[in-house]
Amino acid sequence: MKYLVLGSVALAAVSFFASCDKMDPNSPGVEYMPDMYRSPSYETNAITTFRGDTVSCNRLPVAGTIARGFMPYTLPNDTMGYRMSGITMHNPLPNTPEIVEQGKIIYGKFCVHCHGKSGQGDGKVGLILGGMPHYDDAAHKDLPEGKMFHSITYGKNLMGSHASQLSVDDRWKVIRYVQTLQGKKETASVTDSTAAAKPAVKMLKGKKAPK
Repeated sequence: MKYLVLGSVALAAVSFFASCDKMDPNSPGVEYMPDMYRSPSYETNAITTFRGDTVSCNRLPVAGTIARGFMPYTLPNDTMGYRMSGITMHNPLPNTPEIVEQGKIIYGKFCVHCHGKSGQGDGKVGLILGGMPHYDDAAHKDLPEGKMFHSITYGKNLMGSHASQLSVDDRWKVIRYVQTLQGKKETASVTDSTAAAKPAVKMLKGKKAPK
C-alpha cells in the first residue's frame, strides 16, 4: 500500500511538471487529443512556413489564371480605352422591365447617394461634392452604354471603381436603369418578345432568306 501511494504521488508530480513548460510561458503543456479542439489545418492569416510564406491565406492566384465564369475586361484604363468602350461594348442583357427593375435596386444601393433618385446629381453626397453629371443633359443623354460600363469598372472623375462591389451582370443591369434616367424606354419582356418572334420564324420556314 505504501509503494502504491508513493507511486501515485510520483506519477502526479511527473505529470504536473511535464504539463508546465517553463521555457515557453504560452505552452499549454501536455494536451489530451488536441485535434478535438484545435484544428490541424491552417487558420486564416496564421503563421506558416509553407513554401517560404509567412501567412496561410490571401495568396495571389497563379499568373494568367482566370476565375471560373469570369470574363476579364481587357480595355485599358485610359482615354483610348474609354473611347473604344463606347464603340465595341454593348449590353448583353435585354432591355426589359425585369432587368430594369433589378438595375433600379442596385442603383438605390450604390449610386443614389451621389447621382440622386432621378439622376440629376442631387444625392446627399453629390450635393456636397458637386460636379455630378445629369443623365438627361446634352452631354450625357446619349452616352454610350459601353462608356458607362468602362466608368463603373475603372471609375471616372470623382467616382471610384465599383468593379469589386458590382459583378459584370450587375453593372449591365444598373446601366439599363440609368438609360431610363437618360430618357430611354425599356422594351417588352423576354417572354413576350420571344413569343412574338415565333410566328415570323414559322413564316420563313422552307423559304429562302431575303438577300
